[in-house]
Amino acid sequence: MKGLPAEADFVVIGAGVAGLRAAIELASAGRVLVLEKKEVANGNTQSAPGGGQASTLSDEDKITLHLQDTLIAGDGLCSANAVKTLMDEGPERIEELIAWGTKSGTRLVFGLEGARSHNRILHAQGESAGGEILRALHAKTQTLKNISVRGFEFTTGLETDSGRVTGVSLINEKGLPQEIACSAVLLATGGMGQIYRNTTNAEAATGDGVAIAFRAGAEVSDM
Repeated sequence: MKGLPAEADFVVIGAGVAGLRAAIELASAGRVLVLEKKEVANGNTQSAPGGGQASTLSDEDKITLHLQDTLIAGDGLCSANAVKTLMDEGPERIEELIAWGTKSGTRLVFGLEGARSHNRILHAQGESAGGEILRALHAKTQTLKNISVRGFEFTTGLETDSGRVTGVSLINEKGLPQEIACSAVLLATGGMGQIYRNTTNAEAATGDGVAIAFRAGAEVSDM
């Protein structure tokens, strides 16, 4: 495999659902390099117990009840605005994934979980839902020439100039330090469950993104 480029328009750190979906959106604006510290498609979405689930509205549901159930399930820790965005945009995003191509024969079904009063957790029957979402996103990225997804590239820091991010530093697949210049960096590195004694997060969820953002001057909250 050829080496990493010296520059890109955008660098996305993390090749899970968030990182790949962001890369797809950015592809129309320039060259996007997606970096993953482990093997690509080995992220937290796929490794969570039972696979990932997508919460959405079933036909008979009402947005207000769905919103209330989600806030209860979150035990008061959810951002109401973020939950409302999920209610409003979730169905369209699911239709988008279906249009991009879920695996032939995979059935999407609604199930009941947690504090829900209706069946509205979407599962890919016979598959890990998180894995199926990742598969569809990977398939989409492969159709876009402006996106390059590279695994085993460990990002170690953000390069800054006068408070503005200008690139990333990393340890590449060969174990050598490297810098990549870019106009913007998007951090989609997942959680930090592995810094705690007990966690169901994937082994890769070590909080790298929060750490490099903090060192670059970002404010963090809700640690």
